[in-house]
Amino acid sequence: MKKIIGGLVFFLFVSTVNAQNYLPVDESSTVKFTIKNFGLTVNGSFKGLKGKVVFNPADLSTALMSTSVEAATINTGNATRDAHLRKEEYFDVIKYPRISFISTKIVSSINEGMYLMEGNITIKDVTKKIAFPFKAILTAGGYLLEGTFKIDRRDFGVGGNSMVLSDKLTVTLAVVAKKN
Repeated sequence: MKKIIGGLVFFLFVSTVNAQNYLPVDESSTVKFTIKNFGLTVNGSFKGLKGKVVFNPADLSTALMSTSVEAATINTGNATRDAHLRKEEYFDVIKYPRISFISTKIVSSINEGMYLMEGNITIKDVTKKIAFPFKAILTAGGYLLEGTFKIDRRDFGVGGNSMVLSDKLTVTLAVVAKKN
C-alpha cells in the first residue's frame, strides 16, 4: 500500500513539474504592430493580454499558446486616430472586443532556443492560419517568448480599401509568461 501511495505521489509530482503551465503577464509583455499610412510608419500596441501558455522545450507535444488582447486598448500615440480605429470600419471593438491567437503546433528549430509556431489568429470573427518563428528565453519563474509575423489587415475586414493605408502590417510579440 505504501508503494502505491508513494508511486501516486511521485506521479502527481512529476506530472505537475512537467506540465509547465504559465500565464502571460500583461504589464511586462508587449504586443506591437507597425503599418504604413500615407507612406509613414505608424507604430501601435495592444494591452489586456490574457490566456495561458503551456511550454516545455523537452516535450513540445503538449505545447500551447492561447492568448488574446483587448481590441479597445489600441494605442498609436494619437488619441483621434485610436478612436477612429475602434470604430466599425476598423476593429469594431464593441462587437469584437478581443483579438485572439491559439497555437495548433509548436516545433523546435535547428537553432537552439528557437521554435516555429503555427496557429490561428482571429480578428473581427475572421480566423486565419499563420506560422512564425519565435525565441524562448528562460527567465526567473518562466519564459520570455519573442516573435514577429506579418498579416494582411484586409483578410480580417480591418480598414476596407484604402489608397493610403498599407494592406500589410507587422506584429511583434514579447510575451512574458510566468508559472501558474
